[in-house]
Amino acid sequence: MKKLIALTLALATALTLAACGGGTSGGSGTTSGNTGGSSAGGSTSAVDWGKSVTLHMGGGLTSSSPQYASWQEFAEAVNERSEGTLTISLDLSGALGSDREVIEGVMNGSIEMMHMADGSVATVIDETGFVALPFLFPTREAAETNYFNGELGTIYREIMDRNGIQILGNIIEGDPRWISNSIREIQKPEDLSGLKIRVMDNPMWIAYFTKLGCNPVAMSVSEVAAALQQKVIDGQDNGPMNTYFYGFYDFQSYMTKTNHGYAANYISINKDVFDALSPAQQEVLTACADEFSTKAYEAQCAAVDSLCEEMEAAGMHIVESTPELESFLRDAAAEVWVDDSITGIYNEDAMKFINENLAG
Repeated sequence: MKKLIALTLALATALTLAACGGGTSGGSGTTSGNTGGSSAGGSTSAVDWGKSVTLHMGGGLTSSSPQYASWQEFAEAVNERSEGTLTISLDLSGALGSDREVIEGVMNGSIEMMHMADGSVATVIDETGFVALPFLFPTREAAETNYFNGELGTIYREIMDRNGIQILGNIIEGDPRWISNSIREIQKPEDLSGLKIRVMDNPMWIAYFTKLGCNPVAMSVSEVAAALQQKVIDGQDNGPMNTYFYGFYDFQSYMTKTNHGYAANYISINKDVFDALSPAQQEVLTACADEFSTKAYEAQCAAVDSLCEEMEAAGMHIVESTPELESFLRDAAAEVWVDDSITGIYNEDAMKFINENLAG
């Protein structure tokens, strides 16, 4: 009998201790030291989240972008899944400075994260400029195969790593580059002749449009609407996103889906900042970046068709390219690719892959 009583008391004590020390089923939380407890199937596991951290994400992405809602959801998911130990502050729309200032800030660690276009990165890390070569990716599928999910993407990530930046999630499409103007529909090579086309202030794009027979005019994207309205330029080579959100379609009647460039963007983090996070925080951040970059890509692709429909309803005539025009664009691009005065600063491994697999 004494043994039975002793056994009963021991069992009661053990159950009491377990109840006091166990996690809460179906919820999450943090304790001092940021160790969270959770209960699943009656077992208790503790996660060492490390220190609570706020990560500021800079860049020029605006709230009107089709991607914006996905990155808001990303920030919320990171905070929830890290049990409040990771906070993403979306300091976008240029809140932390120009693209160059943000890129350099992430490189030196004064800014933790960024959402950035590859074209902007190339102005700071010039060896990445190969991804903007004209007509490198004639279709979205080609960009996905060779860049976003392919060999050029691997090389690109390695370059960024060497410069202290770790890309999170997927590299995704930003805006395919098309040609629009207020003079005439572009379906043949001669249709381009003499058109004053705004281009980025980049020797490569100036050379390319000169070869196409245009009169390229380099200027900031913020100046384009006024230049179109005042007839300083006839057209520009932005894609449907910029053409819509900047209101360029108000001053142009024609757009051709030339796909002579595929801009991409992504989110990234300073490598030292990432390495300083706890393994649990790194896992959450990486998984959420994978998940929500996919959602951002889907939103971006879906928006292209709807924006085109709206611009057409407003009077813009949007047409596909033609085999004759595409051949002309390709031939001019090939001349740029082999011009060492332009491509000599680009990554050698990338250019070797391009010339061996994508040229011709």
